Amino acid sequence: MSTVVREFKSVGELIKFVDEQINTHRTLLADFLRRLEDVRVRAEQERKLKDLLKSLGVAEIRKSTVIDLKESKIIIDPSSEEESKVIEEVVERLNRSIQTLQSIRKSLDPLANLDIEAKITVVLKDGVPSSILLKLSS
Repeated sequence: MSTVVREFKSVGELIKFVDEQINTHRTLLADFLRRLEDVRVRAEQERKLKDLLKSLGVAEIRKSTVIDLKESKIIIDPSSEEESKVIEEVVERLNRSIQTLQSIRKSLDPLANLDIEAKITVVLKDGVPSSILLKLSS
């Protein structure tokens, strides 16, 4: 997880940034959905091949090795099914981020037309605002 602090001069500038983040996340989501479809096709082909080999009496089929690193893992020689699970997790995370960004965007809309000077500091976690500090100038 990456955490970044950014400052904006106006709510309009912040809204523009949020819109850009939504578009970036949507592009990433589309790419991962294409990848996921390709991997699912390969996974189905692998399943059919494994079933055929089992029916021919092949006892052991290559298995991947997983190394657990607490918050992460390394998968050596992953099967298409394992690869599919990883990509599905990424797709779910991107969907949640897009929904959160859209909700934030909707909440900021009423502030867009306010003509006030303010310093806006935003804490971003993985490109999604987690805190917005709006400090009015005195």
